[in-house]
Amino acid sequence: MSKAGTAALLFILTLGVLPGPASSQTALLDAVTTIGFEDSVLSGLGLKLEVLGTGILRHAPHPLSVAPPDALTFGTNGPTGLRAAIAADGFQGFADGSLLLRGGFRLRGATQTFDFSRLELRPGKKAFSLELLDASGTALLGTAEAQWEIDAGRGLLRYLNADLRILPAFARRLGDARYAGVTLGVLALDAKLGAGPLAPRPRVAAGALPPPCGDWSGVVDVALIDMPSTSQGGIGTVNGRPIVVILPSAELENVGTANVPWYSQFTNLGQPPYFDQHPFLVWQMVRSSGGVLEPIGRSDLKHAFQSSNSGCDPGACTDSHILGLGCADFYGTSTNNSNLFLAPRSEVTASTGIWAHCGGIPTHFDTNGACVQDFSGAGESTFTHGMKVAEADLTIAGAAYFIEAFYIVRDDSNIFNSMGFRQVTPAKPSIWTFFNAGPYTQGPAINGWVNPVAPAANADNRVLDTGQGRVQLAVRVTDVAGSPGRRRFAYALQNHDFDRRIKSFHVPFNTSVGVIENVRYSDGDGFAANDWTWTADATGITWTAPLTAVPPPAPPAELDYAALVSFRFDSDQNAAPSEGRLGVFEPGSPSELRLQTLAPATGAMPAADFHTLTPCRLLDTRSQPGGPSPIASGAVRELVAVNTCGVPANAIALAVNITAVGAASGGEIAVYSAGPPAGAASVSFGPGISRGNNAIVLLSLDGKLKIRPTLSSAGATHAVVDVVGYFAR
Repeated sequence: MSKAGTAALLFILTLGVLPGPASSQTALLDAVTTIGFEDSVLSGLGLKLEVLGTGILRHAPHPLSVAPPDALTFGTNGPTGLRAAIAADGFQGFADGSLLLRGGFRLRGATQTFDFSRLELRPGKKAFSLELLDASGTALLGTAEAQWEIDAGRGLLRYLNADLRILPAFARRLGDARYAGVTLGVLALDAKLGAGPLAPRPRVAAGALPPPCGDWSGVVDVALIDMPSTSQGGIGTVNGRPIVVILPSAELENVGTANVPWYSQFTNLGQPPYFDQHPFLVWQMVRSSGGVLEPIGRSDLKHAFQSSNSGCDPGACTDSHILGLGCADFYGTSTNNSNLFLAPRSEVTASTGIWAHCGGIPTHFDTNGACVQDFSGAGESTFTHGMKVAEADLTIAGAAYFIEAFYIVRDDSNIFNSMGFRQVTPAKPSIWTFFNAGPYTQGPAINGWVNPVAPAANADNRVLDTGQGRVQLAVRVTDVAGSPGRRRFAYALQNHDFDRRIKSFHVPFNTSVGVIENVRYSDGDGFAANDWTWTADATGITWTAPLTAVPPPAPPAELDYAALVSFRFDSDQNAAPSEGRLGVFEPGSPSELRLQTLAPATGAMPAADFHTLTPCRLLDTRSQPGGPSPIASGAVRELVAVNTCGVPANAIALAVNITAVGAASGGEIAVYSAGPPAGAASVSFGPGISRGNNAIVLLSLDGKLKIRPTLSSAGATHAVVDVVGYFAR
């Protein structure tokens, strides 16, 4: 929620969850309540805020609160009836009862008024929610995605950063059920807790205890487990385009065996081993239409700052700046829209999850690198770092829209469960709404376009782990509607966490045969200055980022982490196996990446359809019938592929993964059917290092392929070949 222009009405709130057996109920002796409305959403709904009564000045802003600092605060009207469920490991929610507030407000529309002059709060129907009742006792607003802390020294419960959302009854009165779930603002609560004994911690068997706070041993694995809602954060004009800022909420869980540091920025500067480190959240939106997947917007970087630690494993660390084992945490759309925690992506190394700052390194929040925060987003708005999507891009008939989020976590063992996506349906009755049109799915949205496990015919989806980060390339070849004989070759390229960035994309095929037309590139940001341009020569089509730096406000042209771009062209040729080539922007080795893909069948490869196989091992020289049998440098090993591993007799090419293991020296392995042709090398490796890659290889007429290693000095290497698909006429 933007600070500037926010209607200044705050209320402190509570959660609505029944206490568990390991918690005890504690009375609230006093409470101060706060609500901050988002102006752009109210005005879009045709509502005006009228504050009733006089605010009190008892609310002490929490340093991590995203509520506006000048908001009005209100106390309770009479004794508080809500009771908190408190256990030894923290706040468990609210048990029952209600809370009457002194003062209130009205939301006035053109034809009706919503009267909250008698405000009452009570536990909601969903866990960790509260309902806000109007003067007639009808629940019209509710809370979600809250955070909380307990100040044990002062006996204070602080509930903060809860989204305030429209409930179905309010949506019906507004005239459109799609308004249900729209975030109107943010809520918070300070409550004084009555004295009472804490419920004891659940007993945990010796040896089964999770690591205590301060113990960082184990495997780090943070999973993004849901993206419950998506909301409008602001609407305006940027770069001449009417745009809307779109915000997802996010829920995550520690599914590993190690505690995860969650220190808010500039709070843990001197404590090893994590020195002020915390996870980061980024998100983007993509659209699938006409056989093409293309991006339509992406956010900057959100610094995570506090963990609520809900539902933890028994005995887990529940420090609010450490995500303990089994613990869940929530970030609502209001929190993800706060300039207090949004910054450029360039400050974080995605492959390691490390924020490079301090020690003389100037950053967004520390402009001189002195390790002291001297900037907090003053003068910025929701449009500065938010995900800006052109309104015109949200109105394509028949299109499918996906919003994707990715948590970047230091030392994360599995990045693909730290990201997820959900299909949404955009609509604008008067403000933008985003109805959940599909289930939440872990992994990148590119997997919703082409299934990497079972892609359809004339489609493929491959991930390349470079050892320095991962990139992913998917392709679909479809008939062009209204153009008989034309096929659209559409490619989606996603950089997950390869920090050296991508500067070019080459699709190899014989361009002198057939038709090439409607060549396109899309990055979704609306700036022409950073668009990649294409050229065609005898070897194929190449898209290349601008060679000179792009002036602000356009983002850099190179494909950085957690971002997708798309390419396409139309041809009169069928699809055939090929190998896409990616040019790397920053110096280093390798300077080029290669991934399996499809291209027009205009030369060596006849027209064919691609079929996926369950991965099957064709060769493992470590376990041959006569014992281990490595391949000497320069020697050729021939394999019969047809009628093996499900490869039929009419197969003309294979999609394989080939891995070098235990090589005596550095080199490469070529896989081919005859030749070997130039460029047949499918994997490069160093001495003693296991390294794999995927490749497309033609089969000989008798259904065979060849493998030949070339080492930098005499010696041999073991080789493993797995077949994952084939092409057949």
